Amino acid sequence: MSGENSVKHADGQWLFEAVLRLRGEPTRVYQNRYDIEPFSPGARSTHWSSTHPSLGPLRGRFVLAGDAILSFYASSSGRHRGFECLQQRDARRYVVRGTLLEEDKILSTWALDLTLAK
Repeated sequence: MSGENSVKHADGQWLFEAVLRLRGEPTRVYQNRYDIEPFSPGARSTHWSSTHPSLGPLRGRFVLAGDAILSFYASSSGRHRGFECLQQRDARRYVVRGTLLEEDKILSTWALDLTLAK
């Protein structure tokens, strides 16, 4: 698996874009874009939205918790929901753990390392 992430900051909106390539035959490519409301001064959380190709619109919340960013999200129907934790290991690296649920059924889990490109 390989991929890239980028975060762009603009007035009134942050944009997070990700590309993930799963090795195999054929290689599968997943793209995602989050529109993020910038944190208000002193705030510990903010909202984000995205459109998933299969699940449709998602709405979530980022919460700062020590050295981690927690993300909770749900589809507009509420049928799909999930959780992700991005924990900072050092100035160049985060570890990511997450899950996606359909009602009470686990659809997927993931464990990733994100490393800042040189």
